[in-house]
Amino acid sequence: MKASLALHTTSGELGITIVNNQGEKKSQTWDLGRELGKKLHQILTDFIKPLTWQDFQFMAVAKGPGSYTSTRIGVVTARTIAQQLHIPVYGISTLKSLAWQEFKNENSSPILVQMRANNQEVFGAIFEVKKEDILTTIVGDKLYNLEEWQNLVDQYHGKLVISPDKLGNNSESILSLATIKYEQECLNNVFSSWENLIPFYQ
Repeated sequence: MKASLALHTTSGELGITIVNNQGEKKSQTWDLGRELGKKLHQILTDFIKPLTWQDFQFMAVAKGPGSYTSTRIGVVTARTIAQQLHIPVYGISTLKSLAWQEFKNENSSPILVQMRANNQEVFGAIFEVKKEDILTTIVGDKLYNLEEWQNLVDQYHGKLVISPDKLGNNSESILSLATIKYEQECLNNVFSSWENLIPFYQ
């Protein structure tokens, strides 16, 4: 049985979602904080059962923005697994996954996503739905000072989504967006390599 796997580690809360080719889904979160790096591999090994690693067609990971250390742990893990299994891996923007979740819940557009960076700055991005189930990036992930971001919010008049502190439960959206990419790449038989997966740091 073939399946796909998504990891979300950008907030220190681990989220894992697995979907098999029968459409059966398994998803769970663990609030690990600083224990993330220590416990991730054992949790993964246990969670995929009764599947084996050879059952996975592709995998996905939240590539940031987010916590520097936690994001890096997730990306390195995904790169390593994909390299060893010779399968495609897709790095999905944390902000885009939040926009996707909002679109599925509210069907609104454009969607502006804001994530706290520090007291004076935020990460932000803007997305629009131009076709059914196709989320287009208008303004990509970027670090803004508060005034710059507020100017964009005022300009676009869209739905503003504020990122929660815990993001593990958004692994389902990470996998949904990666599945769209995988299906598109299947048409051309050219797939995303682990070598091109780079975390978003700024």
